[in-house]
Amino acid sequence: MPPKCSTMITLNKDESMNELVNTSGNLSLDELASKLGATSGNTKGPSIPTLKINSRGEDANGVQIPLGAFFLNTPIDDRVYAKEGVTFHALSNKIQYQHWGEEGLINKSILLDWAKEEGRDMLGGYNCNMPTYEQSRNFTEEERKQYNGIDRYRVVRGLVSYTGKTSSGEERTIENQPCVLSLKRKNYGPFYHDVLNRMGDKKLWDFASTLKADKVQSPKGATYYVMRFEPQFGDKIAMSQDIHDSLSAVLELIDAENSRIEDAWKKSNLQHVENALDDDLADTLEELEQSFDEAV
Repeated sequence: MPPKCSTMITLNKDESMNELVNTSGNLSLDELASKLGATSGNTKGPSIPTLKINSRGEDANGVQIPLGAFFLNTPIDDRVYAKEGVTFHALSNKIQYQHWGEEGLINKSILLDWAKEEGRDMLGGYNCNMPTYEQSRNFTEEERKQYNGIDRYRVVRGLVSYTGKTSSGEERTIENQPCVLSLKRKNYGPFYHDVLNRMGDKKLWDFASTLKADKVQSPKGATYYVMRFEPQFGDKIAMSQDIHDSLSAVLELIDAENSRIEDAWKKSNLQHVENALDDDLADTLEELEQSFDEAV
């Protein structure tokens, strides 16, 4: 029995992708934003599942799970793991700076088209104050600690399909489940090199990709996995009005998220100005009081 999903979208090779709006019913923009992970609230994670690669030998319940398997970060008992046959159909690709701490999301920037752009963030700064590579090269260990949890992400939204097994061994099928890829550090680059840099004049939504997990060992002996993409360029998904409308909806959602972050940026800076004015006023009053006391 497949896991429960509030939005199930059908996508066939010879058919267009059913419109996100239509398959979800008469949902509001905010509800669609929640399902597509295009919200900007200060939460502990995205509102739709993130597709990840398992790098631990067991789950939080102590049950053995396969290393290098893909899974959606749904509740532990509902997670379905698969090492092969995972396909991903991308709908959007953006760059975003995020700052995470022990309590969850601290700050994030607007969604950007290019890494060299400056992105206003929720706390009134830019790029979550992440230093450039050139700046960080000469940091001391203590200076580096100040920026723990701040990273540049490639945020790719799309649909994932695969058949796998739960930790209890039950086989389940995930079909065109909306999800998000939050790719940072070593996982940041492969989507560009494997997909964007090779697709020529194709559009991102014209094809799906088969996913692979490359096992990598760091110089210090730590093992981690890098998500790689094998685009199925020859298996084109035909454009239709439904796809066009769906992509327009995704764009509108991204614009709405950026608008909310821009509003937070303005509000934060306005508060800084008000605080500065309050400080100046307090200093002026203190000076006047001191002058009055001296005159008396």
